[in-house]
Parts: sequence; C-alpha cells; structure tokens
Amino acid sequence: MDFVPIVFSIVLVVLTIVLSVVGIQVILTLSEFRLTLKKVNATIDDVDRRIEMVVSPLQSIASASNAFKAGSKFLEVFVNIMQKRDDGSNSKSKK
Repeated sequence: MDFVPIVFSIVLVVLTIVLSVVGIQVILTLSEFRLTLKKVNATIDDVDRRIEMVVSPLQSIASASNAFKAGSKFLEVFVNIMQKRDDGSNSKSKK
C-alpha cells in the first residue's frame, strides 16, 4: 500500500477530532459570555433605576424653581403695571 493515503487519512481523522473539540469549546465559551452579558444587563438596569430615583426629585425641584421664577416675574410685571397706574392717577388728580 501507499504511504501517502494512510498518512492523509490519519491527519484527516486527527484534524476532525481537533476541530470538533475546538467547536465545542467555542460553543461553551459563547454560552458563558451570554450569561455574563445577561448579568451585566441586569446590573445596568439596576443602576439606571437607582439613578432615576435620584434624578427624579432633582427634576421636580428644578421644575418648582422654574415655576417660582415665572411666578415672581409675573408678580414683578403686575406690580410695575399697578405702580404705573397709580402714578398716572396721582398725576391726573394733581392737575
């Protein structure tokens, strides 16, 4: 018998076994990576919820502050209008 076909067959069998083992290891590694990503995703979701719990009251405070600024501006304009009206009525009564 020829030596080359026997060596070729042995190499082919060994290569098939090695590639099968490598394929199984890749599948196991990918499944571990998938579990790790699930845990990371859960952690990120938890952090996002906690940040939202902190930010929400701060947004309420900012909203109340803006409302207070708008109300004080309105009150300032209203007082100025009333003062101008009073000044106008006082100047008419002096004439």
